[in-house]
Amino acid sequence: MKQKKKQLKTLKEIQDLRTNLIGLLGNQKSIDPKGNHVCFEVRDNNHLLMQIISLLEVCVFALDGDGIMLSPKNKNASKEDSVIQVLELVLCILPESQMYFMDKLEEKLSELENKQ
Repeated sequence: MKQKKKQLKTLKEIQDLRTNLIGLLGNQKSIDPKGNHVCFEVRDNNHLLMQIISLLEVCVFALDGDGIMLSPKNKNASKEDSVIQVLELVLCILPESQMYFMDKLEEKLSELENKQ
């Protein structure tokens, strides 16, 4: 009976963590109503990770490649300025909240497993 109570308590803690999850894959009520936001859809964490990797690969190619990757309409920008903009975007979409949630989930499940 004591083990079952511990399991229920752990499940409740996990549910509370998920309820308070903020970020791209978090709940919609976490969006700041005062700010301007741009949204894009991802299927899951793996899809989000692939999007971030692609953006970082583009930055590496832009800085390492010999070709000019600038739009002809934006003649005043350097490739470094463009890469900085992409890197700032990457920083904004990093799934910090999801990673925190996964760490806590692992911690709670490990505690539960060790008690058995």
